[in-house]
Amino acid sequence: MNNIAAHSEVRKVLISPKLEGKAGREHLSGILGFLDAGHVWDVRIARSASELTPDAVRRALTDGTEGFLLSVASPKGQKAVLDILSSARVPVVVLDNHDARAKGGRFSYVRFDTDAIVAAGLDHLGKVMPGADVAFVPDPSREAWSTAREKAFSAIARKRGLARHVFSRGSGADLAEWLRALPVPTGILAANDLTALQVVETCAEAGIAVPEQLAVLGIDNDELICGHARPPIATVEPNFYGAGFIAAATLQEMMEGHRAPRVVKVGESVNRIVARQSARPSSGAPTLVRQAMDLIRSNAAKLDVVRLAHALGVSRTKLTDAFAKSGTSVAVEIREVRFAKVMELLADPHQAIGPIANFCGWRSETHLMHDFKQRMGMTMREWRRRHFATGR
Repeated sequence: MNNIAAHSEVRKVLISPKLEGKAGREHLSGILGFLDAGHVWDVRIARSASELTPDAVRRALTDGTEGFLLSVASPKGQKAVLDILSSARVPVVVLDNHDARAKGGRFSYVRFDTDAIVAAGLDHLGKVMPGADVAFVPDPSREAWSTAREKAFSAIARKRGLARHVFSRGSGADLAEWLRALPVPTGILAANDLTALQVVETCAEAGIAVPEQLAVLGIDNDELICGHARPPIATVEPNFYGAGFIAAATLQEMMEGHRAPRVVKVGESVNRIVARQSARPSSGAPTLVRQAMDLIRSNAAKLDVVRLAHALGVSRTKLTDAFAKSGTSVAVEIREVRFAKVMELLADPHQAIGPIANFCGWRSETHLMHDFKQRMGMTMREWRRRHFATGR
């Protein structure tokens, strides 16, 4: 009670998070997590960039709003809004921005450690394709966040002495031709999951095997994209929740009269690597791992570590050690294949949701519902409704 009382002064705040996609949902969860810790805000939400207009900001200022927490991926598109806030000199915390153009004002920019995210991706590609070349595919938007990841990729790959390739979207080059020209094997880091999906789909059209010839790794872990792709897309998951929490904490400090750094980096920027089929050990993996993966892909619903080791005629220790040396685990591989099957069945409008748990190896529908909600941030029915509403 004392902790809550210490933070009981109500602050009027306007937040405009990017609500679509995993990043937006997790950012908002982090902000709400900060408020759950005992800080009290009177919150108004602008749910999209179209709602965050100059007139809306002026009204908020007139209404006594003390702080703004905004997701601004492109400063050009929100220049008028940022200019108004700069002149007003109210505390403003900005997420999703790599180009701090606003002059003056009381701005603080919360950013991920891009080097850490890219390094984690290269580490994973190095495990699944030891000694292979590495490549980077930027986002078509060429926005600052994509450029920052591209620069980090080039710098880190150069420092590690890796043979590297970068797709130049501005040169008029054809992505399929560029992919065909890459040495085999090559590990590809895409600027984000949507770009990784473009690479995977282009490989399929060009007859390039993923991950046997080219491994593909995205960034973000947007389950709606990664889980439904064929093959499912491996990805680096940034700490979106932590970024949202830190952004809220920074704004609170500023509203209390404290100075905040112009740029605040998220210390633990990487949550985890989500290993999926697009960047898994393949032809370069030990024979035991390849044999195990064949069995997992064909019968994941009925397998666990003990049954798989028995089917292969090896000890459990030998099997788990082989997977660990390849940068993954038996449990992770089984879970990912099962979950990919769940997504496939959910995408079929004629498949009832109830039996999916049994088909895919969960003990009960309740267990699957819990795991799905924890992983996707929504129920299976909500996912199916959004899936068909967006036409994916």
